[in-house]
Amino acid sequence: MTQVNDPENFQGRVDYAAQVISEGAATSRNFDSCFENYDGDEVAAAMVRRSETDERLAANLFRYLCRETVLAAAERLKGKDLAKEARATRERSAAASFAKAEPVSQQSAA
Repeated sequence: MTQVNDPENFQGRVDYAAQVISEGAATSRNFDSCFENYDGDEVAAAMVRRSETDERLAANLFRYLCRETVLAAAERLKGKDLAKEARATRERSAAASFAKAEPVSQQSAA
């Protein structure tokens, strides 16, 4: 698993996404995966925080991400430890997915 595909590597995913956006580069599957671990709001909020001191990121951010959605996430997560929030979100989402999964014994009976 590459660094940006690792759900536990929150900071690496933030760094990679910020680099792509700052450079105005073309997006890729790796870029998309930065936001696809149920913690996309936390990654986006990190982009907003970083854009406060990174002019290139600030100039390009909303060319890549939806302004309304990202700013709402940033406001909701204001003052929070984003890495911890991201982990909690992933854990809640994994638990919810597991709870919704149909047991294998019931699948074979259908």
